[in-house]
Order: sequence, then C-alpha cells, then structure tokens
Amino acid sequence: MSNKIFFCMLVLFMIAGTAGAATLNVGQGQAYGTIQSALDASETGDVISVSEGTYYENVLLRKSGVIIMGKNKEKTIIDGQKTGSVIRIETNDVTISGLTIRNNGGSGKADGGVSMYNANNNMIANSIFENNTAGISIDSSSNNNVITGNIIRYNYREGIRLFSCLDNKIYNNQIQKNQIGIYADSFRGGQMYSNNFIDNLDHAYDNSGKNAWDDGKSGNFWGSYKGSAPFNIKGGANALDNFPLSGAVTLKDVAINIPTTANRQEQKTQEETSKSTPGFEGVLFIVAIGILGCRSSKN
Repeated sequence: MSNKIFFCMLVLFMIAGTAGAATLNVGQGQAYGTIQSALDASETGDVISVSEGTYYENVLLRKSGVIIMGKNKEKTIIDGQKTGSVIRIETNDVTISGLTIRNNGGSGKADGGVSMYNANNNMIANSIFENNTAGISIDSSSNNNVITGNIIRYNYREGIRLFSCLDNKIYNNQIQKNQIGIYADSFRGGQMYSNNFIDNLDHAYDNSGKNAWDDGKSGNFWGSYKGSAPFNIKGGANALDNFPLSGAVTLKDVAINIPTTANRQEQKTQEETSKSTPGFEGVLFIVAIGILGCRSSKN
C-alpha cells in the first residue's frame, strides 16, 4: 500500500471528524421553499438561513439547538395569516434572529408572534414584532429565555406576555404602542432593564412583585415619565423600577453565536453517541489502522 493511499485515508478520517453545523438555505431558488421544510430536515446545531421575502406559514419548532436567521429583519417576513402563533417553540436552546414576525391570530391567550411552551434557554433577538395579539408569549414553565434587540410594536394585547414561568431576561428592546408593554402573571425571577416603553396604553403589569425591573444601577425608559423616584409597576406592591432612565436607550443588535463542531457534538443525545455500530468515522479509523498494520508488517 502506497504512502499516498495511506495519507488520503487519514485525510478522509480527519474531514469526517470535523464536520460542522450545516446551513440550510430558505427562499426562492434555494434548497428549501419554506422555513418549516428546512426545520424538518435540520439537526441540532444547524442554521436555517432565510432569504428576503414574505413567508406565509405557521412554524412549529420541536428540534433543539437550531438557529433561524433572516437576511434582513425589515425584509425577511413571516406572516401567520391570522392563525395561531407565527412561530411556536416547544423545545430548548433555539435562537431566532433577523426577522419580521407579524399577523398571528386565534383566541388562545398563549398564542403570539413567537410563543414558547415548556421551552427553555432560547433567545429571541434582532427582530420586529407587529400586528400580533401578543408579540412574544412565554408560557407554562418556559424558563431562562432571553429577549433582546427587538422592536415590539402595534400588538393588540401585550408586547410581551409572561405566564407561570421563571428567570427570563428581557433587555435592550423597544416596546411601543401595544395595549400593555409587558404583562407578567405568576412570573418570578425575571430581569427587565434597558428597555424603552413608549406610547403603550399601559407600560407594564407584574402581579408577583418578585422580578427585577432594573439591574441594580440602571432601569428602563418609561416614555413621558421624567421623575427620579422609583417607577411603580401596576399589579404588585413590590414591582418597582428603582432607577428609571431619563432618556431612551439606543438599541443594539446582539451577536449570534453559531455553534462550533465541538458544541454540536456535545448536544447530541447519549443514545446517538453510544450506538454499537462504528459509523462512517469509525470505519475509516479501522481501515486506517489496518493499513498502518500492513505497512508495519511489510517493513
């Protein structure tokens, strides 16, 4: 066996071992015509890259660790056609960024532009939510989620609705012209700061009084409120922004972390990683060892 063949086998083994997250492209002329079809074909760690355009669909997300990224948040639009939630998340470790999400519908209180149900450690960032019943709805033990860098406006009920959940973090958002900016019912351990509340009928409601409406130094901008005293949140006696801001916050898009190969491998389930068959990478390794053994015996 020549050195060239041996070298090629080792290269193939290295390539197989370093395969990273895939990017699945959605749009006209792309591999996938809808976001849902790309999600159905995705694996943990994959990126769904959505081209500019309007997508009339209701997306159901049950695969963990997937990233959905629009090319341009003002021109990459998902329209729910007044039916249910535009995007419903029932899994963990998902990121959604760079989209306009509009026109959810239905009578369900848990529905919204994006709704979460038993969904943890997700990020909703750098997007626009408008003309929904609720811009974002976080429901039923959906904990440790992050909402940041969004424009949440013209929603018929809540800009953000939180119900029976814990430890969600909401910062660096423009929450404007909703009936209620943030509605928190049986929500605890939350952090809400560096948000702009502008021209909402009611800016906020918090009936637990067990959330932080500032970070200990800086709070939120409450539109026409110009006082230096703590800003009282409706609903609970201890619901206070202790450090209300005198001027609006400048919103910033946040960086989105694309998983590395190592991260993706860690996210695989134990069942997937403990299969008894060696798989393609294992076969290549066995072949390479065999080749090395043959060369050693000849020498």
